[in-house]
Amino acid sequence: MQCPHSDVQIERCHRLLDSTESLIEKQGLISFKLSQVSKESELSNSTFYKLFESKEDLLVCCFLRNATSNHFSEFERLYPELTSVEKVLIPIIFSFEATYFSPTFNLVRQTAVNSMIWRLASPEKVKVFEQRINQYWLANNDYLALAVKQGDLIATQDEVREHAQAITFFLSGCLSSFESRLIDRQFLHEKRQTLFRQLQRVFLPYEWKEELSLAKFERMGMRVHMYYQANRDSFNSCRNCLAMQKEGA
Repeated sequence: MQCPHSDVQIERCHRLLDSTESLIEKQGLISFKLSQVSKESELSNSTFYKLFESKEDLLVCCFLRNATSNHFSEFERLYPELTSVEKVLIPIIFSFEATYFSPTFNLVRQTAVNSMIWRLASPEKVKVFEQRINQYWLANNDYLALAVKQGDLIATQDEVREHAQAITFFLSGCLSSFESRLIDRQFLHEKRQTLFRQLQRVFLPYEWKEELSLAKFERMGMRVHMYYQANRDSFNSCRNCLAMQKEGA
């Protein structure tokens, strides 16, 4: 199914995705029905099927419009003085804040990236989804490569790629662990401090000129939090997703 391009289609798409996220929050990911999405959004079934062909399409699009990579360029524009380490923190901190501001996002993220889900979406949505996932990995890689270019990180191309992988795997693991709410508190210390200490260990094997400090971590956390606060009404937007598609084309 093609993404919406007219203002009318975009508005309808938003209503359907808002309803989907609301139903996921109330009923969970498995229980909600497509007929409920149309009913709650006050749109007809025919309108729904012009934009989505399945539940998998909905889940992929819920991910896409909430994708943190939609905002990296704008955030950099707001803070042009960011150091190399702070730029590397952008995808990391945005991932933490996304799960804070959107309770359903981590569930949708974990589900949508499962190949048993996204492969069942329409070919057009799969293409966009693959592009967005790789844009996120590319952002991680590019921030690290920039640090090397500026002399703030000593690393080969292979080490940059490995560092990017380590960051992404760290994020997947810690978000799943904390958001599951299954692990007894005796095994986890205070969340933000724990995340920082574990992230330090991810950076430790690499030759950074500038140390990753708690002060930088907290300052970036506050900046990204304020960015979310200021843009929360338009943050999860189909327009942002469409703009990213053009950027990655």
